[in-house]
Amino acid sequence: MPPFSHKIHTRANSVNNKDAGFTLIELVVVIIILGILAVVALPKFLNLSVDAHVSTVKGTGGAFKSGINLARSVWAVRVGSGPADDLPTFGDAESGEMDFNDNGWPAQHWGTADSEGDAPQLDNTDDCISVWVTLFAGDEPSVSNDISNETDYVATYNFDNSCTYTYSANTNLSITYDSLDGSVVIDSDPSS
Repeated sequence: MPPFSHKIHTRANSVNNKDAGFTLIELVVVIIILGILAVVALPKFLNLSVDAHVSTVKGTGGAFKSGINLARSVWAVRVGSGPADDLPTFGDAESGEMDFNDNGWPAQHWGTADSEGDAPQLDNTDDCISVWVTLFAGDEPSVSNDISNETDYVATYNFDNSCTYTYSANTNLSITYDSLDGSVVIDSDPSS
């Protein structure tokens, strides 16, 4: 091998040896960039759980409102005006029967005797639970009147013909139903 060729080969090996690893400065820069990304991205990942709960309540509230509107449509077709007791609304089974107030909105007579001529109205927590269970056909999401039960929502009667269904996983999230006008309000602010 000629001497000239040996120098080229040695110099090539020397250059390759320098490029074989990372310098300390390069490693520090990468660690700093990863740290900045972690600081920026970590809060986003932590909020995913809260966002999932908010989405759950919004979806449930939307389904609840759709059920209220569907029940109102059944009342409008079958009754048209005034109160109705035990109107088959969701199927023919007793579990699908709904009571309607003078305004044609779902308002169960749960735990109170039905009497001729009186209009059903929401007047206790059991009525609130009954409206929920009838609309959702007894399936998920679950509801009860006690937060110690492992249910998705806790029903509360508000003393004004309305009910509030508080989300158990975040008690700042809720769905409120007013049986006087059929309005459904979804409180989707997890910090309020």
